[in-house]
Amino acid sequence: LGSGASSDATVRWEPLAVGLRLIVDYLEKRTSELPQSAQLSAAADEAGDYNDEDEGTGLGTGGGGVYAEGPRIPKTAAETAAAETLKELPPTSSAPVFQLMTELPTILNTNVEHAEPRVRSLVAQAVGAYARYATSLLNWLDSSSDITDASERNKLQLAAEHAQVGRRNIHATILLSLKSHLDMKEPSRENNPSAASDGALDDTTGWRALETNLHALASYVDGCVGKNGGDGSYVNEEAALFDSADTDENGWFLTGLQHCCVVHVNRHVRAAAAAVLGVLIKSCMRSRDPSHEDLLVDEDSPFRLVLKETLKGTLADNWSQVRMAGSVLGRRFVQALLKIYKSRNGDDEDGEDEDLTVFESAAGDLVPMLLPRMCLNRFYLAQGVKLYSQETWKEVFGSHTHAADEDGLHSSVESRGGGGMGAVARNAAPLCRYYSKMCDADNHAVREAACQGVAELAQKVGQHPLYADYLSPYVNMLLQALLMCFHDESWPVRDEACLACGTFCIAYAEECRPELPTLFERWTEQLTDQIWSVREDAACALGDAVTAYGPEMLEKVLAVIRKSLPAAKDQPPMSREEYKKLQNDVSAHTGNQVYSCGSLAPKLRKGGAGRIGCSSCVVDRPKQPWEATDGAIYLLRELCTRFPNRDDTEREDVILGDNILLPLMTELADVARLSHYPQSDDLRTTLFKQLPQIAEAMGKRRFKGLYLDLFIELLSKNLDDRHGTGASQLSIHAAGQCCEEIAKLIGFGIMRGRLEAIGCDDAFDSVMEERKREQAMIATPGHFIGREAFSPFGPTVVSN
Repeated sequence: LGSGASSDATVRWEPLAVGLRLIVDYLEKRTSELPQSAQLSAAADEAGDYNDEDEGTGLGTGGGGVYAEGPRIPKTAAETAAAETLKELPPTSSAPVFQLMTELPTILNTNVEHAEPRVRSLVAQAVGAYARYATSLLNWLDSSSDITDASERNKLQLAAEHAQVGRRNIHATILLSLKSHLDMKEPSRENNPSAASDGALDDTTGWRALETNLHALASYVDGCVGKNGGDGSYVNEEAALFDSADTDENGWFLTGLQHCCVVHVNRHVRAAAAAVLGVLIKSCMRSRDPSHEDLLVDEDSPFRLVLKETLKGTLADNWSQVRMAGSVLGRRFVQALLKIYKSRNGDDEDGEDEDLTVFESAAGDLVPMLLPRMCLNRFYLAQGVKLYSQETWKEVFGSHTHAADEDGLHSSVESRGGGGMGAVARNAAPLCRYYSKMCDADNHAVREAACQGVAELAQKVGQHPLYADYLSPYVNMLLQALLMCFHDESWPVRDEACLACGTFCIAYAEECRPELPTLFERWTEQLTDQIWSVREDAACALGDAVTAYGPEMLEKVLAVIRKSLPAAKDQPPMSREEYKKLQNDVSAHTGNQVYSCGSLAPKLRKGGAGRIGCSSCVVDRPKQPWEATDGAIYLLRELCTRFPNRDDTEREDVILGDNILLPLMTELADVARLSHYPQSDDLRTTLFKQLPQIAEAMGKRRFKGLYLDLFIELLSKNLDDRHGTGASQLSIHAAGQCCEEIAKLIGFGIMRGRLEAIGCDDAFDSVMEERKREQAMIATPGHFIGREAFSPFGPTVVSN
C-alpha cells in the first residue's frame, strides 16, 4: 500500500485499490467484534436515535450510512442475520489491528488526491471505517469493566489515543484538500453552457478530487460515533465548523458546502455535498446535547440557514441524482426536527399549536419552502425520487388512522391539524406560486410533475368541504400556468395540463368560467392530437366540463362529436405497402433532431418557447383526419359512461338518450368499416377497447336491443384473419377481448348466437378457448405472472 502514491506514474493503482478494499472489510469486521459497538447500536434504537444504516450504499462506506454511490441498496436478510451472530472478540494490546491503525493514516493522507478516482473512492470508504473503529474503541474502553489487568488497560488506552491522533490527522488532511479545491475557480451553473443544454461542457464526471473529498468527509463524520457528545463525537470536536459566520476563520466550511450543493456545475459534487450535510445532521442528533440540537432548531443558526438554502436548491435540481440526494437530506432534516420537537413538547397531540400539524410546528419558517418541494417530488418522473418522496410524506403526515394502502395528501379530521391535507391547505399560497413557477421550468419532467400536482390540488383540496376555500383565491393563477402548458413541446406535459384543467372545472366551476372558451378550444385541439393518450385525456377533460356546466356544455361537445366522427372518410387512400415503404424511407429520417429521455433532451438545444422537452413543435408531423375520429370515440365513451340514463348519471339535467346516441353510434360503425388507409386498423382497435365500457354503462337490455347489431359484423371480421383483411394482431386481440367482455354482459349463449347467424361462431369458440388457457396459466404458479403479483421496480413475486 505504501508504494501506491500518485506521484509514481509507473506504479499501477489496482494493488492499492485491492488493499484498501481489504482494509475496509477488515476494519468493519473488527468494529463489529467490539462489545460496546453492538450495545451502542441497541442503545440508539432504544433512545429513538437515527438508525438509518440501510440508507447507505451497502458498499462499506464506514458503516453504510452515507448516501454516496447511487440509490439505496437495502441489506439482505442473510447479511443482517450474519451481523447478529458475530462473536464478540475484543482486541488485545498486541492485536495487529493497532499496527494497521498506526500505518493507515499516512497511506490515506497520501492518496486522498490520487489520480485514479476509483482509488479516491476507496480511500473515502477506508476513512469511514477507520473513524468508526477508532471512536468505537473509545466507547468500549470508557464503559468496559472486563479489563482487570491495569497494564493491559493502559496499553489499550495508549493505542486508542494514537488512533485518535491518526483520525484527527486524516480529518485535517481532508479539510485542507477540500478547502484547496473550493478555492479553485470553476464555472458557475448560471454561466455553464451545459446547464442550458446548448453547450458541450462536461458535467457528468467528478470535479478533480472534490467529489471524493466530500465522500471522505461524509464517511468520516458518519464514522465518528462517540457517545453523548464526548470524544469521538464530530459535532463536539468540531463545533466551530457548525456555528461559523462567513467572516470567521472557519466560515469557509458551511459556505463551501452550500456552494457545492447549490452553485457547483458538477452534479456529482452537488449530490456528494448533500450527503455531507446529511451526516452532519446525524452527528447533531447523535450527541443528545440540547446545544447541538439548537443548531438545527434555531432559525438564526448558520447551519440551519445553509440547510435551508441547500434544500431549496437540491430538491428542485434539474438532475434526478441531485434531487434524490436532496430528498434523502430533506427526510433526515425533517425527521430530526420532528424528534426534537416531540422530545421538548411531549407526544401529546393537543397543545398551543393544535390547529397545525406537528410538521408545521417543528419546521417553522422552513414550511413555505419545504412543503411545496416535498409535494411536487411525489410526482417526479424519476421513480427513485418519486417513491422515496411518497414514503417520506407518509412518514411525516401518516398516522394510525389511515388505511395501509391510502396514498395522497393523507387527510384525517382525527389527526392534528388535518394531516397533510390541512398543511397543504394552510400553505396554499407558497404551494401555488411554486407550482406555477415549475409549470414553466426548463425540465420537461418538472413541468409534468407540476401539472400532476396542480391536478391533485383541484381533486383533493378543491373538493374537500373544509379546505376548498383555501385554494379558491389561487385558481386563476394555476389555470394560467396550465394554459401555458397546453403549448408545451412535451406531450406528457400537455396531457397532464389537459386533465388538470378538467378537474379544476369540477371543483371551481364559476372561477373557471371566464377561461372556459379558451379551455374548450384547447381541449378540442388536444382531441385531435397525434398521441392517442393525449386524445383520450382530452376526452376525459371534456367529460369533466359537461359534468361541471351541464346542458350548455353538452351541446358544444355533441357538436364536436358530430363534426369529428366522419373525419376518417377524408383520410387520403394509401396501401399498406406504401405506408411501410414510407416508414422505412431513410431519407425521411435523416438529418432530423436527435432526442434523448434525460435532462438534456432535446440534445444541445431548446425548442419552441425556450423549454427543454422530449418532443418539439418545430419537428412535427401533421395531424391526420382519422385521429379526429379516434378522439371522438373516446369522447363518446366519456358521455356514455357518465350520463347513460336517469338512474345513473352525474347530472340529473344531462341524459344521453337513444335519440342522440343511436345516430352517432350508427355513424361510428359506418366509419369503422372503412379500410382504404392503413391506420384504419388502429381506429378499430380503439373502438373495440371502448365498446365494452359503453355497453356496461348502457346496460344489458339497451345495448343488446339497439346497438349490438351495429358492430357484430365488424367484430366478426376482426376475430381472425380468415377474410384476408390483413388485420393486425393488436386489432385481432382487441376484438376477441371485446367479444368476451360483451358476452359476459349479455350472456355467452346470446353472443354466440348472434355470431353464428353470420357464420363466425367457430372463431368465437376459438377465442374463448384461448382465453380459458390464459386464465389457467395465470392460476398456475410459476408459469404466468398475474397483474397483482407483478412489480416493475422489484423482483417478481410468485407464490409456491
